[in-house]
Amino acid sequence: MTLGVSYETLYIAVGGWMSRRFEQLETWWGREATRHFLWLPACLGAGIALYYALPWEPPMPLLPLIAAAFSSIFIACRRRLSPFWRGLAIGLLVLLVGAAYANIRAHGNAPTSLRESLTPRPMVGVVRDIERTEHGVRLTLTKPVIEDLAPELTPSQIRLSVRLKKGSEFTLPNIGDTVAIRAGLMAPMGPALPHGFDFARYFSFRDIGAVGYGLPPWKVVEADASGSRANQFWSWRAKLTDDIVRMLGTPTGGIAAGLITGDGRAISEDDFDALRASNLYHIIAISGEHMMIISGVIFISLRLLLLLLPKRIALRPEGKSIVAIVSLMLVTVYLFVTGLPISAVRAYVMIALVLMAIILRKQVDPMRSLAFTALLILLVDPPSLLDPGFQLSFAATLALVALVEKRLMAALPMLERGKLRGGFHHLVTLLLASVVAEAATTPLVISMFNNLSLYGVFANAVATPLVSLFLMPTVALFFILLPLGLHGWALALLNYGIKALLALAHFVAGLPYAQWFVPSLPSFGLALFVLGLLWLCLWQTRARRYGAIAILIGVASVFSVTLPDMLVSGSLKQIAFRTDNGYVLARGRATSLVPELWANGLGYKTLAAADTPQWRCDGLGCVAQVKGLNIAFPNDATALLEDCTQASLIITATKVDGCRKDVRVVDPGQHSQSNVTALWLNKKGVARMETSRDWQGQRPWSISSRDADDDD
Repeated sequence: MTLGVSYETLYIAVGGWMSRRFEQLETWWGREATRHFLWLPACLGAGIALYYALPWEPPMPLLPLIAAAFSSIFIACRRRLSPFWRGLAIGLLVLLVGAAYANIRAHGNAPTSLRESLTPRPMVGVVRDIERTEHGVRLTLTKPVIEDLAPELTPSQIRLSVRLKKGSEFTLPNIGDTVAIRAGLMAPMGPALPHGFDFARYFSFRDIGAVGYGLPPWKVVEADASGSRANQFWSWRAKLTDDIVRMLGTPTGGIAAGLITGDGRAISEDDFDALRASNLYHIIAISGEHMMIISGVIFISLRLLLLLLPKRIALRPEGKSIVAIVSLMLVTVYLFVTGLPISAVRAYVMIALVLMAIILRKQVDPMRSLAFTALLILLVDPPSLLDPGFQLSFAATLALVALVEKRLMAALPMLERGKLRGGFHHLVTLLLASVVAEAATTPLVISMFNNLSLYGVFANAVATPLVSLFLMPTVALFFILLPLGLHGWALALLNYGIKALLALAHFVAGLPYAQWFVPSLPSFGLALFVLGLLWLCLWQTRARRYGAIAILIGVASVFSVTLPDMLVSGSLKQIAFRTDNGYVLARGRATSLVPELWANGLGYKTLAAADTPQWRCDGLGCVAQVKGLNIAFPNDATALLEDCTQASLIITATKVDGCRKDVRVVDPGQHSQSNVTALWLNKKGVARMETSRDWQGQRPWSISSRDADDDD
């Protein structure tokens, strides 16, 4: 007896309570039976994400063997499991398969990365891709031959940015041409901040082992003789982009090219900043809205044309099927013209399913179509899960489809009763859709770009009619007139619409506090947000409301982030540290890539220059005052000897053999040229130190793997 209650009674009470809970779970699981399929891509994506989040690379057979073993156990025991536990086991199995599949694909695509930076030198390569930029072009070259670099150390692909003089005349090479150019190269860098964007992983997935800058002019040493239809098509697309930019000029031509061919690299920096601050940049990326409008214009136009035929063929079922087939073919062509971005592929698959349903005279469930599309993309290309286009496109579409499914507009009874009609009804619907899409994507945008647009809902609500009713129909008109050589008329019309869009973007960007920069959510917070969003949108019963709790905890996790007190890039080229008035940049240009990434991730647009008394320099080096500590950055061995007697912390690019025992030293042994080092300080010195190596882990694409190859 314990407190008058026997163990047997307690056991029976607890057992009865658990039995009732399990019965409730089974009942709930049965009520959600129609939604189980929707979780397959979510579980597959979770497994892929788990693999990429691992801090070390598992031995190649380990994850596939675990997945195979669990599969065998599940097959043997599946009939003994209740529906709920069987479903849970299937979800876990799909998760393990996703991790194993990503592991296999990663090892099947391990490009050779450049081991050290190369000064400008002659090189030759075959053009694989061309992108028009604001100041020139960007070339992706395959099979490069680089002067003074051994073939076994040469990356299979490199990407060069070639800056050209404003107004200079040049002719783009064709895809497949062999070009000679003088260029400097470097290895792709790792993350610049904790939870930051990993450039090395991004380029590794694209089989690019080096990036750099090309010095014009390039020379075509051998024209493409393969006769490849694919090369001819991609060359035509690149030259179409170039023609659009030349005809309209960079300010609007870059956006027009983004809408037509999906290549928006030529957008000017000022316009890019305004579109980003107003959260309108997604309009330039070919997305679901663009594909839907294009397909809608094509479908309706073809049906109207069929009305001219005898017996009103367009109104007959077979006429509708013919229109759907032709529309599918034309939308497929448009997809390839846009360059196959993930957001467009997602929209295309969903539209293709709708058109196939029309052809077969079936109905389509939008949520199932979305799940099938996600499953297909992840199976074809697992790394696409980490692509911003994938995450933002699917998050926004998922939230909007759920909004329609749950009929949340019924919460506005006045609209249903007809008291408010016409334009105001559409305005409220548009605002609600904008709010839902913004809410679903904002934490992802913060995690990827550290950007929060305060007036994004307003800007998108105003821009959507412009895009839907003018810009995209004009793009459709462009493709109709293109074979006739009359597309210049469509471009002239498009120019007016783009100017209106830019005027809106600059107006919103100029409003007070239009753009905030916020640190990225920690990994666990982002995972909780995504899980909460899926839970809220995919389930149908009242249990879905628990997803809101996970969303709130995930968003609130941003307050758990502890920012570093000091950041130092490779070879001490850039140095930033925290003062009483915020972060400052002690060394480096504020507009260069790494300081910009630092600034945004720390909550600033740009970092102000450091000044005395926190930062002092002389011929021997520099000294910083951070949290009452003397931190020295000696230039040479002579300065190092002096700093060893005075400084609390020494950060140097010179190898240190000896110093006072109470002095913390960060030297090349801990800080490679490819690394960023972050330090958290206290009154005693360094409380914590992390580098890009730590944030990447031991992975095939990481800096540590590259250095390990060098050691071998």
